[in-house]
This record gives sequence, structure tokens and C-alpha cells, in this order.
Amino acid sequence: MTIKYTGKQVIKAGETFLKDNIENLEFDQAMEVLSYWRFSHEVPLEKALKILQEAALKSDRDAIFAKRLKRYVSIVNKLRRFKQMKLKNMQDIGGCRAIVSNPKKLQKIVRALRKKSEFKNSQGKVRYKDYIQSPKEDGYRGYHLVCQCKDENGELKDIEVQLRTNLQHDWATALEIVDLFTGQALKSNQGDIEWKKFFSRVSEQFALMEEVHLFNTLPDNMKFYEYANKLEQSQVAFESCMETQSFTRKLAVVNKFEAFAQSLKIVDGKIEENSFDGYVLVEVDTDKATVKTNFFKPEDNKDAERMYIEAEKSAAGNHNIVVALVSTTAVGGIKEAYPNYFADSTEFLKYLLFITNIPSQKNKGFLSMLFGAT
Repeated sequence: MTIKYTGKQVIKAGETFLKDNIENLEFDQAMEVLSYWRFSHEVPLEKALKILQEAALKSDRDAIFAKRLKRYVSIVNKLRRFKQMKLKNMQDIGGCRAIVSNPKKLQKIVRALRKKSEFKNSQGKVRYKDYIQSPKEDGYRGYHLVCQCKDENGELKDIEVQLRTNLQHDWATALEIVDLFTGQALKSNQGDIEWKKFFSRVSEQFALMEEVHLFNTLPDNMKFYEYANKLEQSQVAFESCMETQSFTRKLAVVNKFEAFAQSLKIVDGKIEENSFDGYVLVEVDTDKATVKTNFFKPEDNKDAERMYIEAEKSAAGNHNIVVALVSTTAVGGIKEAYPNYFADSTEFLKYLLFITNIPSQKNKGFLSMLFGAT
């Protein structure tokens, strides 16, 4: 890939997106620069994904991997939130993720990655955010690292590497579904206060579940029993559970998630196919209630980026349309790795049901009653 734009031009394009009134020609030119800059991360992203896969599969053979080039809307929102940030210095233009079975395996993978030279800067320091030990205000949990890999011209590009457990991924997916269908920005810590509190409390409960030894391997009745046992041991956790139940009822959470899922019509049936090596362009229109997908082979990645930027230009300013360019190794295809784009909250609702099934009073025989009922 030849160098087409300078760093200053990339920075200027990012500044253009922040203007209140952008002329059509100026916007198109800025999008052209963005397309170039984003696509220059494609080769480094693939390298980072391979490093992640090599490390993760040694600890978790069932890990799911996904990669994506950051959406225009997400880029602009981030530039607005962080006033000092420049497009050229954004470290997650390219991002890849591993979804693993449990926290113990996740930490083992983190230790392996932190030893690799690609994750150390010129001072030998690892750039990371541990949102498991210190969750975000909204309740988000996961572990982020920054990897540096060379592009086709030998220049280092930052790539964000994320690790989540399945339960952490279920939570993040559910929050993104609410953002998608309600027009909120909970992911950016903006939106309805009650939805914020709901997700924060659910995160606390999910974290409690993951304190159970090998929680992911237990049958559902034992998961519920061990979770209830944790609640019985902590009054603070129990009160958080009761708050979660209250917000679930007040917001009609279950009904809303079921309505979101039923409202979408999937236009392209290929999403149920097995993992796909190339990219998938996903277009979700919540106004028309449709999901469209276009598949691109690895050798057609330039066509994928071209169509991606054109779709984003068409959708600019329309909050009912979400466009994303994603890829995954998930056996169940992109619907398994990116259930948010298909309003699939099945796994999230399964564990939310654990929370809502806890009695409001910790009576004598609390655990015996629950265990006998499961």
C-alpha cells in the first residue's frame, strides 16, 4: 500500500469531522483520508490477530476470535469525548478480540501477551487497561492491551487487543443492543440513568458468578446454586441483586430484548454459515428493521474497505443505520461473535434469569429451597 496522505493530512481529516457544518466536498475528502488511514491498519491488524490466536489457543482451545476496523461513528464520538486526541494517534483504529471461557484462562493469556515484544513500547512498557480489576463506570469488564505491528511500508501501527470472558461478552453485547435500538450511548457513558444503573448492577452480579470456581463448566442448576450461595454470604451482593431485579422490572428489560430480536429481519441467510476468513460488511437499519450482510474474501479486502466507506457516507447523520466491517473465526459465524448486530441477547437473558429468580427475602432454608427448585 503506497503512502497517499501525510500524518498532518490524517490529523486534519479528524478535525474536519468535528466541525458543525461540513461542506459535502470537504466531507468526502476527509472520508477518503479516513478510508486510507483505516485500511493502512489492515495488515498490522492481521498480524496482531495471529499473535493473539497463538497465545490464546494454548490456554483455551474454544476461544472465539474477531477483528474489526473501527466505525466512522465510533471514531468521531471518540474524538469528541477526548478533545486532545488526534485521529493519527488513535490506538484502536484496528482492533481484535478473544472471547474465552473463564477469568483464569483470560489472565493466563494476558501474562503470555505481556511478555511479547509487540506489546512493549520503546521504553519497554506495556500499554494496557485492566477493566476487570477496575471496571468502567458503566460496569464494562475486560482486558485491553495495545500491540504494535508493521504495515506494508514498515511503519508501526497501534492495534488494540481485547480479552473478555463469555459472560463479560454477553454483558457488553446486551449494552450495545440497547444503544442500537434506543439511540442511547451507554457505551460512552451517556444515556438514561436507570439503564446505566441496570447494567452496572448486572455487571456486579456477573462478576460474582465468575468468582465461582469453574463456573462456565457447571450445569445450569449448579451455576444457579453456587451463585445463590455467593449471595447468601454477602449482604452487599444480595442488595445489588435486589436492585438489579427492580431495574429489570421497571425497564421491562426482558420484554424489550425479546421485541428487539423479533423486530429484525435478516436479509442475507449466509450468517449461519461456519467461520469466514474474509470480512463481512454488516448494515443494520433499525427503522426498516433489517440486517444486510456482504461477504468479502481475504483478497478482496480493498473492495471491502471501499464499500465500507461508501456505506458509512450514505449512513452519515442517520442514527437508525449502523454499518460495521467485521471478521471472525467463530464456528457459528458472525452472529456468534457479534450478536449485538442481530439483537441476539439469548445468553445475556439466560444469566439475567438467574438474578431475577433469587427470592427477595433470605429466609431460613434459602439455598435448600432454591436448589430444590432448579
